[in-house]
Amino acid sequence: MMRHICLILVLALAGCGVTVPPKYKSAKVPVCEKPGVNLMGIPYTRDSMSACAAAVAPFDVGLWHEAPYNSHKVRGDKTVKLGCQPLTPEADDCDYAGLPGSSRTLMMQFDPSVYPEGARVRRAVLAVYAFQNPQGLYEAQLRGRQNVGDEQQSLARRREIWTSKNRTDEGWVFFDVTAFAARAINERRNSVQFEISQPCQTAPVTAGLLKNEPRLVVEFE
Repeated sequence: MMRHICLILVLALAGCGVTVPPKYKSAKVPVCEKPGVNLMGIPYTRDSMSACAAAVAPFDVGLWHEAPYNSHKVRGDKTVKLGCQPLTPEADDCDYAGLPGSSRTLMMQFDPSVYPEGARVRRAVLAVYAFQNPQGLYEAQLRGRQNVGDEQQSLARRREIWTSKNRTDEGWVFFDVTAFAARAINERRNSVQFEISQPCQTAPVTAGLLKNEPRLVVEFE
């Protein structure tokens, strides 16, 4: 009887392994034996043509909706509107007499261990898409942490906006996270977290979640 139970458990676990969505399987980035790129559509230009550059998707992306009585994480949305907004009865539980507002934070987690061990990082950027007001996203607050439970640290004093010639009102914002990413790769971290929020005094920004999903781009040798 015990042998049959063990066999059933093994088969069940094997079945669970098969059903893991491909999106959340961390594909390894190959060693840079010759210069090449795999940017997943990100308009990133290498600093060195002798280096490799590879983009990876987050294994978890969503938004943190913060309201007085109804703070919660939301997954599955295509975009997120960052910045402070009025409370709404259906989303925020408006039975509240304090500050009348809510805010949203873009949250994403990446696995830096997919990059080759011993890789020499030349540059790393967090690429986030703004569907309107890229300048507002450029001025947003980016925080990150290497370990669960660590204090959040402010990141990316250096930033760059990339827009097409036809649409200057939307485009990618590149947050320079070179030192942060290099440490995570060298220490073989398998999960780092980034958070982007918008101060209340600035205009709201609509950023990509599942539509034009954020990417971590690392240029390395």
